Amino acid sequence: MKRIYIRDAEQISLQQPLSEEWMSAPVYCREPYARVVDPDFRLWLSPAESRRLGRILKRALVIGRVIADKTGIGTPDAILVGTGLGCMENTERILEPLCRDGEQMLSPTHFMQSTHNTIAALLAIHSGAHGYNITYSHKDLSFDLALQDACMQFRAGALRTALVGGFDELTPSYYTLLRRIGCLGAEGQAPGSEAAVSLLLTDDGRDALCEVAAMRIRYRPTDDDLSELLSEALAEAGIAPEGLAGILTGADGNPANDRFYETFVSRLLPGVPALRYRHLFGTGYSASAYGVYAAAHCLGRGFIPPALRCGAAPLGDGRPQALAVLNQRGDKHYSLVILRALCGD
Repeated sequence: MKRIYIRDAEQISLQQPLSEEWMSAPVYCREPYARVVDPDFRLWLSPAESRRLGRILKRALVIGRVIADKTGIGTPDAILVGTGLGCMENTERILEPLCRDGEQMLSPTHFMQSTHNTIAALLAIHSGAHGYNITYSHKDLSFDLALQDACMQFRAGALRTALVGGFDELTPSYYTLLRRIGCLGAEGQAPGSEAAVSLLLTDDGRDALCEVAAMRIRYRPTDDDLSELLSEALAEAGIAPEGLAGILTGADGNPANDRFYETFVSRLLPGVPALRYRHLFGTGYSASAYGVYAAAHCLGRGFIPPALRCGAAPLGDGRPQALAVLNQRGDKHYSLVILRALCGD
């Protein structure tokens, strides 16, 4: 079977942007809502570009350029993006004048940049990528579906490189709505925030962070289905359960959400350290992208930061050889990604 590697992974989040400083000196956000910490866009974008583009588009474009500079791969074979809300800020900039001004004096720029697939299209235009280009918009499973699609394309031999991203905005007005219905903002819950993550996948393991060893997605699985999902993924990855150095879960401080992860780990992976990441990067529709990003850098750098630990099981000694990333929302959509270190390849 064709092997798939994560060559590079970059983020803009609540942590230091475009940096892995969070692994040694994490920033903890104490507010229930916070927007990401943007880099100085002027280092990568001209003033004209910066004025014309919304923030989510600038984040995607800058991350893509940083990955291209680091890897030397400026034109990937495919671009796949997962986004739950798309360009939410530009969407609001259309709707608010519609209500306020009676459909007069609308900006065409905001309309053109409001669709969900604008992000992938912009990346393709600026990188000169004329190949496979797709956007998934399925709430919390958006990034996971984009990653699964990329893996399927690699397995079929259709791709050698792919840029896979997870992007979302959380505007103050939309956060207010989510807080009112109890989705965000509860005491002790991870901060509601945005997402901006890109991974460069390749079929060449040189200088890669890790390997995507297996991936599974299920809709409304039973307990037996979840056990089978885990067994299938571990068998494909060639890893025994005790070979996992940890499992990064989507635990965010919401008891209704976290209860599943606690049960899953205690029942199916007893003794495997439970890890979390949303308290560092925030929670939102594309937050699962941060889980894969964090796991990839843990394997690439050979250690798991104590800031990720959330369970009672101690972290093992030595370099982690494999990590799992588990994501679920609303007891409907479930995804499992297993990443493997490249030591000894």
